[in-house]
Amino acid sequence: MHLICEPAGRSAVDRAVDFVAVQDFLCDESACRAVWDLVTGQFRTRGKFLSIWPAVRHVVMHRDPTGAVDGFLLVSELVNWQLDYVVVRDDARGKGIASVLVCGALDEACRRRVPYVMLTCQDDLGPLYERCGFRATTAPPRPPT
Repeated sequence: MHLICEPAGRSAVDRAVDFVAVQDFLCDESACRAVWDLVTGQFRTRGKFLSIWPAVRHVVMHRDPTGAVDGFLLVSELVNWQLDYVVVRDDARGKGIASVLVCGALDEACRRRVPYVMLTCQDDLGPLYERCGFRATTAPPRPPT
């Protein structure tokens, strides 16, 4: 499912997220380890993660009360923003962290006047993103083979 959002206003985010440039993220060894552990623990392959990493410009993280990363998403900047890997630690699921991460990214996109934010997800996750302001769009046409 392909979704798009035109960030138009601030979201009602009730919890803080860290919106950091990749360079700053890479200086935070504990955050890097937590993100890598989440990726390797929840996905069968790290190939997609490694293939999109060169385009990633920002990491949005949520931290639990102890300061440990319990969820993150990646923001790639090509022409507009692309959100990838909205991941929440198993023991933190069901607490609204994914919504907080997405809304935090949209708030920052609005602040920076990013015209569109896009993402691709499984159909069953569409309602989560639609509640954050995304709408379904048609898939881009595939080039002829």
